[in-house]
Amino acid sequence: MLPNQQSVIDTFEKMQGDGWDTSKPLKWGFFFFGSIKDNLKGIFSELSDSDYSVESVHQTDDKQWVLQVSKVEALASDKLHRRNIAFNELAEAYDSLYDGWDVGKCD
Repeated sequence: MLPNQQSVIDTFEKMQGDGWDTSKPLKWGFFFFGSIKDNLKGIFSELSDSDYSVESVHQTDDKQWVLQVSKVEALASDKLHRRNIAFNELAEAYDSLYDGWDVGKCD
């Protein structure tokens, strides 16, 4: 994923316009892809001490492995942008790809 700070800012503004309180904790999901499952396990081992949870590990039809992790927290747009950059670097270190994020309201 190519980090784009303005895109993140625009998304936060849209969320706020749609009634989301982005200053409160939300459930943030992050996605990593790779051809070797153990590489994704390595990525998670780097994240596990930071309160991330594994949502899913599965293989796609084209034999790529997908790791989805999540974390509930209040996250400002600038911090999410920095995290996108860091996750790109982390994925690269494990010969994998960071594919982006999603967000949901907490239950």
